[in-house]
Amino acid sequence: MSAEKTLEILEQFDFESRTLSVPELAAKLQQPQSSVYRHMRVLKEKGYIVESSPGLYSLGYVFLKLAKIVKMDIDLPVVSQVAMRELTRSIGESSILLVPSNLQAVCLAAVPSGHPIKVSSEQGNIVPIYGGASSKALLAFMGDQIVKDLYLSGVVKKHTNQTILDLDVMLDHLEEIRQKGYSYSESEIDDGVISYGMPIFDSDKKLVASLSVAGPKERMERKEKNDIVQAIKTAVEKIENQL
Repeated sequence: MSAEKTLEILEQFDFESRTLSVPELAAKLQQPQSSVYRHMRVLKEKGYIVESSPGLYSLGYVFLKLAKIVKMDIDLPVVSQVAMRELTRSIGESSILLVPSNLQAVCLAAVPSGHPIKVSSEQGNIVPIYGGASSKALLAFMGDQIVKDLYLSGVVKKHTNQTILDLDVMLDHLEEIRQKGYSYSESEIDDGVISYGMPIFDSDKKLVASLSVAGPKERMERKEKNDIVQAIKTAVEKIENQL
């Protein structure tokens, strides 16, 4: 029971209650102040609680270390699976999880819709980072210098008539993506495929991946753009809440 009471004390701290006094904790827990004091003394000795000002306590820096350990063990494809399955079920098209890798992108996971579609972004595939909604949702948030380096490297090549080969056109396009918060692609890498994508950031606002929905043009054009964008946004928020 002692360990349970100690955990209950820690659970009282949240974003709205970052500092608490012993009387406040005792009232929240409906416990005697003397009992709360005993548990607080142990927590303070172990570094789980710090006295931020006289009589007021907040969570200690031990939790930063623990949070880093948790973040290191997060498996992005596993964390994303539920949200991706819900996204595919909601829109009826394939969902794709992409991560940046040097001047390319890697498809980390994909949830197929069950409908026939041929796209480059299949699980495990390395794909161009300059074409397709999944890739552009990454490139838009990697910095203009990386975009310039990419185009100067000579790796950018024509896949279809819609592939963006001009650096200035791409820079303007990526700025538009940043403004809107999502990317759009039609036949840039795979002919006849339309896709929408959004970036995924971790709790430190660091770009970690992108999530997109892709399907054949004839099916995608029958769907409401706003519905697709909102569904991707909902899925991204679910994933980001776990990062």
